[in-house]
Amino acid sequence: MLSGRLLTRCRMATVAPVSTVKRRGTWQSLHQHTYYSTTNTTTIVKRQKRGLPWYLGMVTLGMGGVAATLCYTSDDARHVFTALQRCGTAGMVGAKVAWNYKRLLSKEYNNDEAYQQAKRECDKRSAEIVLKGLQSLGGIYIKLGQHVSAMVYILPPEWTETMSILQDRCDPTPEEDVRQLFISDYGQPIEDIFDEFDWTPIGVASLAQVHKAKLKNTGREVAVKLQHPILDEFCRVDMETVTFIIDVIKKAFPEFGFGWLADEMRESLPRELDFVHEAQNAKLVSQNFAEDIKYRRTSLLVPEVIWAKRRILCMEFIEGSRIDDLEYMKKHGINPAQVSSEFSEAFSKMIFLHGFVHCDPHPGNVMIRPAKDPKHSKYNFDIVLIDHGLYRELPEQLRIDYAHLWTSLIRGDEKGIKKYAKRVGGTDTYQLFASILTGRAWETVSSANLSTVRSSTELKRMSAGAMEYLVDIAEILGRLPRIVLLLLKTSDLLRHIDEVLRMGGQENEDDHLTYVIMGRYCAKAVWLDTRQHLLNKLSQIGFNWDVLKSLVKSWWHYYSLAVMLWLYQRAARLASAKQQLQQSKKIEQ
Repeated sequence: MLSGRLLTRCRMATVAPVSTVKRRGTWQSLHQHTYYSTTNTTTIVKRQKRGLPWYLGMVTLGMGGVAATLCYTSDDARHVFTALQRCGTAGMVGAKVAWNYKRLLSKEYNNDEAYQQAKRECDKRSAEIVLKGLQSLGGIYIKLGQHVSAMVYILPPEWTETMSILQDRCDPTPEEDVRQLFISDYGQPIEDIFDEFDWTPIGVASLAQVHKAKLKNTGREVAVKLQHPILDEFCRVDMETVTFIIDVIKKAFPEFGFGWLADEMRESLPRELDFVHEAQNAKLVSQNFAEDIKYRRTSLLVPEVIWAKRRILCMEFIEGSRIDDLEYMKKHGINPAQVSSEFSEAFSKMIFLHGFVHCDPHPGNVMIRPAKDPKHSKYNFDIVLIDHGLYRELPEQLRIDYAHLWTSLIRGDEKGIKKYAKRVGGTDTYQLFASILTGRAWETVSSANLSTVRSSTELKRMSAGAMEYLVDIAEILGRLPRIVLLLLKTSDLLRHIDEVLRMGGQENEDDHLTYVIMGRYCAKAVWLDTRQHLLNKLSQIGFNWDVLKSLVKSWWHYYSLAVMLWLYQRAARLASAKQQLQQSKKIEQ
């Protein structure tokens, strides 16, 4: 009943500002670069100024007094008032942004350059309004902002760069609320669980914060992840408010194709808010990499989970820094390019072989540290993967089709891109889909130049193209399965980390390695699937020369490619090691 009343109030609070905005154009206007001139004939109605009747003033004052009394004496009433305040804040932010863009579309511009400048200023101004609103609301609104910051394949940099600070800059939960959380979820006060507990969080994110502590009895240092208690109180009403605002936008602009954003949050949030589920994800990804870790074939580490409650997670404490902290790597003699290669290899295995994918690998969720045991480590560093709340398990056929698609993208095989873009994304506009997936212009994709560094010119073209084809992009994204949308987000986050690390690497580092590594695992995934299919066929029909020849042909195609890529990768590593040794000798001299 309470949630129903809240939703009704939310809708009343949010719809008022939107209903007063008269739409002059649609998203299609941006696509066609049509700039509007205003020819309004607004009728101004003059009203006779009258004083407020004394009895209405008394009633208003009385209602205000009752409301204030209820707010400070009734938890239920305080909850309603706070919910209404949050809905009103969200609605006001939406109205301000809508007004900004309404003014942008209403004006005439002398040329395209003037329009683009005005649009950039409008984007920046609107993004700052939204950022301020999201920070004041906290909770899932911060998560929404993080989603926006990752959408660099469609949104202009004024939006994504402004929202990027939400990745790891959030307000912590007060000590009193943390203490109450342990009583309600664990059943014991903090002092009965830990000998030491550092009240200053080592990290604060949108859904949780992390503290360093020392377990009672064992004395083991641990990291304790605590969910912000306010999420339990307002998560549902906030989610309904976000959904409603997006629904209003969709009604005002039928071409708006981003309703999937609310759908994705509604599906993902319950999983991310359950730390028992997160502990299970961490255990499964550890098992997937257990053999690689045992035989030193990876530098990836997953912190051990000690125990988990729904809103509290206790795990192994690992000290390090963000994976994009180049100064930290320089201080500890870690080569960023090697980190990039290892990171690409780990996620290529996840996506193309395991089919169980960490879908939120932004720099705040990945740490780097000097190897704990350098003599028995693959490199002189460890990559620590944290925050295991958002994973997806890829259906078998999607995993194979996605491997085929990336193989075609790396090779610049237009026929293969067209075929597998249809199978993965269900779209015939394969060129645009390829650009969204890779973050590169179609000319770069079709010429098999994905490994080249994105120039400022290409980035500007991509940003301008995103607005020019906004309707088409929205249509593609609106039709994609949500799991593919998460793969798009994951690819973009991985590409961002790779670019940061490659730029921080040594001179003459090989920029092709990332896609060489991806190509190896795509080829392996395709080979394993083909082998299984042909072996199943042989078991059904018995010995057959044609099937056997197909099996040998597929084996040779895979292994010749795999050996060639492996040799290329080894040669690049040896060249890098030789260069590092030469630089060390120069420093010594």
